[in-house]
Amino acid sequence: MHQDLTNIDANLKKPQREILTPYKIAVVMLIREYCMDREKAILERRDFCIVALKLIQSPDMDLSSLLNILNSPEYVLQRIGRHLDTHLCELASKEIEGLLDLFDSLGRLTKPALDHSLSLPALNKNSVLGLYVRRVIVLFEKLTFYQVVTLYNALWKYIEKYIDTSRLSTKSKMDESESSKDRYIWGGRQAELLVAQQAHALQTDEQKALSPKELQAFVHELLQCSPYYAEAHYLSYLNCLRVNEYCGALDSLYHCFDRFAPLESRSAPEDGSRTFRYAALNLAALHAQFGHKEVAKSALKEAIMLAQEAGDNVCLQHAHAWIYRLTNQQKGLLIERSVGKASMLGITHTTSLGLIASAHHSALEGKNPCQVFEILIKSDVLNCQHSMVDLMSMTYAEKAALWAYYGKTEMSSICAQLLLLHNSGDKKEHMFNGPSTCQAVVTIANILVEFGEYNLVNVVLSHAKERFPNEPSNKIWMLSEQLYEFVQSMRHEKWSEAEAIAMQISSLDPLESKFRQAEVCLAKGDYPKGLEYISTIEKTDNITPQNKVRAMILSSQIMCASILPGSGIAGSNSLVLLNSALDIAVRHHLSYYKALLEMHLANIQLVMGMPSQAMRLVDNAIIEILSHGGCYDQGRAFVLYAKCLVATAPASSNSIRKSAVQEAIKALSKAKDHFNKVEALGRVKNTLYLQSLLYHELDHKVERNQCAFEFRELDVQFPTKLNTITLY
Repeated sequence: MHQDLTNIDANLKKPQREILTPYKIAVVMLIREYCMDREKAILERRDFCIVALKLIQSPDMDLSSLLNILNSPEYVLQRIGRHLDTHLCELASKEIEGLLDLFDSLGRLTKPALDHSLSLPALNKNSVLGLYVRRVIVLFEKLTFYQVVTLYNALWKYIEKYIDTSRLSTKSKMDESESSKDRYIWGGRQAELLVAQQAHALQTDEQKALSPKELQAFVHELLQCSPYYAEAHYLSYLNCLRVNEYCGALDSLYHCFDRFAPLESRSAPEDGSRTFRYAALNLAALHAQFGHKEVAKSALKEAIMLAQEAGDNVCLQHAHAWIYRLTNQQKGLLIERSVGKASMLGITHTTSLGLIASAHHSALEGKNPCQVFEILIKSDVLNCQHSMVDLMSMTYAEKAALWAYYGKTEMSSICAQLLLLHNSGDKKEHMFNGPSTCQAVVTIANILVEFGEYNLVNVVLSHAKERFPNEPSNKIWMLSEQLYEFVQSMRHEKWSEAEAIAMQISSLDPLESKFRQAEVCLAKGDYPKGLEYISTIEKTDNITPQNKVRAMILSSQIMCASILPGSGIAGSNSLVLLNSALDIAVRHHLSYYKALLEMHLANIQLVMGMPSQAMRLVDNAIIEILSHGGCYDQGRAFVLYAKCLVATAPASSNSIRKSAVQEAIKALSKAKDHFNKVEALGRVKNTLYLQSLLYHELDHKVERNQCAFEFRELDVQFPTKLNTITLY
């Protein structure tokens, strides 16, 4: 989204004017002192290299701050700091002649001391410090005599302020407050470097960027030094997006392109058109970020018109990518054309992004998973060839989502962990901590919730909160946290708390909120309201196959719960509905939902008196549930398996029935352990009730009484009210 700005011609950028300041003179004097010193220790050399690089990249600071850095116990540069202090005072006393002598000596630093080729200069002119010194010399040589006098006067005040501050310690705080207004003066090179670093950090690793408040203050300082610096406004735009501030982002974007807009007397009209079309393209991206699709489409239409007039294919392809992002009609064809054209033009970032979008769309269209992952492999190749770290992370996140969509929880967990491993390590230079990384953290948390590892869930979510505090990533862990609390409330059968959480989820994901409210209605027994929620879900535009299946399962459960168990009409209607859902799951390769649907079908057949057919379905589905399901689903599967075992055991043969009942008791014990782990107290009580019945049939009175005692103890501590025992 934010890379479109970089496509503007370089001649439209108004470079920052470089100004020679007293701070730069102090820095080049420090470099001269170091080069002329013949008694440098190894630690001094190391620390000087670190400090010098820091100083030439920093904004202008007062002399006391500069000397404080040199005298800091962190570095072994106190001797060089004392020499610099002494020579600066000498320079101020020699007036303009001393300034001319300084630059004359700086020019000799890059020349050999002797006239033969074997002699080496004190400062390599091609080194970082050499280039900095040469640039300062060039700036000095461009000055007129009047400007040299002005520079000397500024240098005298610069040194005098330090002397007064060091002598009058009682007034130090007052002096600092008076000088705070002009303490930091940003030069062109330093400003460009800091803006580039902060913009890169915001888009790749937000932890390395300044906080929103500090960054906005930094932008304000930049604009005070140079009001027409367009990149500072663009950095403000990125900063506003972090905190979801629409007005500030829009205002900063307008200011940015106002500064980029060329004057008619200085550039050709076509250059202006280029600026305006990229301005419209960025405006469309801004509105899309805030969900204003219609306004985004209008801005996109303007960008397309301007790009077509100028014949700018690159801008057209960026706009094409946003078209399929904002529309839902003929999406597959639009993505295919965009990928093909972007590949021809060599726009690798857009090509790879299009391939990821194509894989996502193909999965929703029900194409073969092999084809879907082959498309992602093509994106992986492009990402590795061009070192696009953000898209590498996005591909891992997409793979994790697709494996979860297809019902392979273990593979989803592995892909999420690979993404986190890819973006970990203190020595890594290129890391990406964007929404895809946050999604990987949340994927791990969601899997831990399903397996009842609630302590670990709290640790993972705390890490996500600390690592991703701002928009848009924080919405991901906020939704996961709300769903985690909802699941806990539902398993503890606290319906009012669960309903309140389900309503809160609507601000993050309205569709998910309706699903959760329908689940609460089913548990409470408010079936008409639950059917209203499901009807609203089914009318949602472009609902995914997975959500269709979820809605049909909920509808079937409400249908069965609202009528007496064993009712033929309810059972037959539920069978028809679940078979339709099973067809959708099979066509879209939703293997886990296919297994869940078979378990629901088996439960209905068991209630309707068809235990043999139910047992066959359970045998087909239980392996998938035990392989990829959480503890709650595994517990339900064991309970249904135990019921089918008892129902299919012949009453005529005592030995066969006895072994079947014993096997059912073992399955129920496993189910009870799983339900206990996820704290599904109502399910635990139902399982104990069934176990006590089976022990009674076997005439195991001690075990029966133990189950009854545990049931009673649980009922006293947790008076649960689950009344859907006949449901799966």
